[in-house]
Amino acid sequence: MKKIILFGLTVLFLVACEAVFVEDISNNYVTLTAPSNNASVKTGTISFLWEPVNEANNYQLQVATPSFTNASQVVLDTTVTTNTFAHKLDAGEYEWRVKAKNSDYETAFEMHALMVTDSDIANAEAELLLPSDNEITNVVSQKLTWSAVPDATEYRVQIYTPDVQGTLVKDVTVSETEYIYEFSDGEFTWQVRPQSDTQNGKYTSRKITIDSKKPNTPENTAPENNHTQTTTTIDFSWTRTDVAGTVEVDSIYVFTDVNLTQLSFKAEGTNKTYKKEDLEASTYYWYVKAFDKANNESDNSTTFLVTVN
Repeated sequence: MKKIILFGLTVLFLVACEAVFVEDISNNYVTLTAPSNNASVKTGTISFLWEPVNEANNYQLQVATPSFTNASQVVLDTTVTTNTFAHKLDAGEYEWRVKAKNSDYETAFEMHALMVTDSDIANAEAELLLPSDNEITNVVSQKLTWSAVPDATEYRVQIYTPDVQGTLVKDVTVSETEYIYEFSDGEFTWQVRPQSDTQNGKYTSRKITIDSKKPNTPENTAPENNHTQTTTTIDFSWTRTDVAGTVEVDSIYVFTDVNLTQLSFKAEGTNKTYKKEDLEASTYYWYVKAFDKANNESDNSTTFLVTVN
């Protein structure tokens, strides 16, 4: 029985000793890693980093401006359990320091000086990506995209018609590297400028033409429907009123079957006419279709029949 009691007291003594023993770290040293002493960094989020200290449970990080001995403001005083912390700082002079702590002991502060300067983007330009320059399209909703500029916090997007000496139709500031805009039909210039809290970069611009209206449907005029002739030359003609927008062209399609599956030839008309020579004797079915540079298409004209004997 005495042995059991003695064993129990020994265990309690060992546990008590273990519970109260805390490593003395007061003579240890916190090695500050980054930013290095007297470093100069750009405004924004600064990552503070130091080497871990054995037996430390947490770290106290402080940042003061312009120094701790002459502090106008302690801008940060926090305790963290890891050996890194990120914090946003404005331009100015700072000192930052860290000490390690456990439940009973702490090290002395180790300190670095730090200079934070404004980001210099005065000559920076955003590389425009899409749409390509001088694009002609029938899609009115366009995603304007560009590459990110280091140190830029936002981008100013302007859209003019037809150019920057014309009418400003949109002026917006965005934080992303894209902007979706619903264009109307017409010619436009869009430009982007990177900006920070204190500086503006330079504009880069591109042109885009929007044409969402399809051409009018052509109307066949000659030869008239069901025309029969003995000559092997046919002068085709049609009418169509042009729609304001991009350049329009007409294409004629000529088939040898009523189902319009056997294409004899197709060609681009000139001034709404087309002359075809040396045709073989046959019955031909023809219609005209209009296109524009923005990839709009008209409906087919009425199919006419012409016979060459």
